[in-house]
Amino acid sequence: MTPERWQQISRIFKSAILLDNEARAAYVASQCGRDDSLRVEVEKLIDSHGKADADEFMHGVAAEAAAPLLTDDEARPDLLNKGQQFGSYIILDSLGSGGMGEVYLARDTRLDRTVALKALSPDISQDKRRMQRFRQEAKVVSSLNQPNILTVFEFGEVDGLNFLATEFIDGETLRDHLHNKRLKLSEIVDISIQVLAALDAAHEARIVHRDIKPENVMLRWRDGVVKVLDFGLAKLTEQKYSTLGHDSDPEAITEFRTAPGTIMGTINYMSPEQAQGGEIDERTDIWSTGVIMYEMVTGKMPFRGSTTSHTIVQILEKHPVPLTKLVKAPMELERIVMKAIAKKPRERYQAAKDMLADLRSVQKRLEMEAEFEQTSPLITPDEPGLAAKKKRVLVFAVVGMLLVTAAIFAVNIWRSSRSAINPSITTPAPVERTLTYWITVQKFKDNNPYQDPFTLAGEINFEAGYRIRVNVRSPQQGYLYILNEGPASGAPEYNIVFPTPSANKGSSLLQAGQIVQIPEKSWLRFDAQQGVEKLWLVFSENALPELDSLKQFASVQTGGLITDPLRNKAIKDYLDTQISKPEVEKGESLTTVKAAGQLLVYAIKLEHH
Repeated sequence: MTPERWQQISRIFKSAILLDNEARAAYVASQCGRDDSLRVEVEKLIDSHGKADADEFMHGVAAEAAAPLLTDDEARPDLLNKGQQFGSYIILDSLGSGGMGEVYLARDTRLDRTVALKALSPDISQDKRRMQRFRQEAKVVSSLNQPNILTVFEFGEVDGLNFLATEFIDGETLRDHLHNKRLKLSEIVDISIQVLAALDAAHEARIVHRDIKPENVMLRWRDGVVKVLDFGLAKLTEQKYSTLGHDSDPEAITEFRTAPGTIMGTINYMSPEQAQGGEIDERTDIWSTGVIMYEMVTGKMPFRGSTTSHTIVQILEKHPVPLTKLVKAPMELERIVMKAIAKKPRERYQAAKDMLADLRSVQKRLEMEAEFEQTSPLITPDEPGLAAKKKRVLVFAVVGMLLVTAAIFAVNIWRSSRSAINPSITTPAPVERTLTYWITVQKFKDNNPYQDPFTLAGEINFEAGYRIRVNVRSPQQGYLYILNEGPASGAPEYNIVFPTPSANKGSSLLQAGQIVQIPEKSWLRFDAQQGVEKLWLVFSENALPELDSLKQFASVQTGGLITDPLRNKAIKDYLDTQISKPEVEKGESLTTVKAAGQLLVYAIKLEHH
């Protein structure tokens, strides 16, 4: 048997024994497929494992599992006591305990500051391999200096007891913050952005947290700053990515499993590769963040079974209900969350900074929409003597409204009489151009579309493989021209996108209410060079000969590239002189642009990587 074959058998076996009988059989069948010899070898290991458990039940697993139940918690001494001098720290109080040790509130006598001091349990301290890794990670994490990562002050040993001293956060965990409440969308996005900012800094230092969950995220009461805690299960990545299913991660299995069928931590937030004991990288933290976001938005965990085994099956095989089916949420937010919890790591965000960029775009959109929301006036109980004052104010208000109405009526009569005398005197209505647009996105793989297309109101940070269509309409008739400006480092080059012979019958005239999809039957591809492209929308009351003449460059073969340098310079000069600052209203599903006058010029910025 080759080492690769044994690794494959071992990986399937180690994941299968975590499941109950029914789920185990289905999992083995799905992993082995038509490879009967592979299935036979895995089933042999499972049978041997079952017999060993039965033989050693009284003296092995059962005794180990029952030990905590037979121990008197009150008789078990604390690692440290209140008031005790522990090195340069004075223990002030106990804050709690966890699987890795006990946490205390302490005073650092050297710098006169309050810290959280975590004393590691003796069984962990005696594991030299893990302690070496703890020391290494404590050094790296303490050097990150990122506002959303818990600051590590010291990692040391006093009287044989290893400890970790960190900043003390006066706040609550995200789990407590979510208890019996629904957060506003803006708060959800803000919390997620701060978590991702912490992960981005950690991943840059090649650290994967591996235990992102609401219990490891704290919110400081005084300012709402988010702190990511407990890199106790973190791992320094030794290589960027590994091929899942071939190189197992025994260290991950050792740390998460304490006995057959037992998993440390909260299984609901584990990625598929993590639940199977596979190779772990930065994308497992992105999965866990997506799960937390789903829970914050909907109030429900996306993967939650009646048992640990059922939960693992859901993580491996089931797709959660889309956000918009459960609550009112922007489609873009749903896209971000569902991408983060894609089953296959290669289909997720590949880096925290990419997910962070998309969320910041959503945050900006929410902030802009909030500016247009009208708040209701606050109603407070009447103070003594206030009723009479309100009555007087009401009388004055009514009288004032009557006087204003009478004045308006008189002015209208005067204008009517003037118009009757001189019909040529009229008040012209203000001239304004209006365009509404939205973007349809389709993801391509190997030049073939896959996954359902989705619609955006405006711009995001587009990924490689995305292609788009732009949908435009106006309540007014006018002449529409669309030019694409690539992310060139030198003189800009333009492509004519609309009008073309294949779009709108080759005409630039847009009828009132007409929807134009550009392109009609294909997709716009991004430039191979990373950066920001601009899609210039030019909407005029009258035809523009200087832009109408560009139709000669419209060609499928050249992508509408305008090859004449003089034409490109003339276009740049024209856009520079005509551009104004139109009013932009971004909604949930579309964006409306308005400009005073007979001409609207607006650039849609399309950032891609």
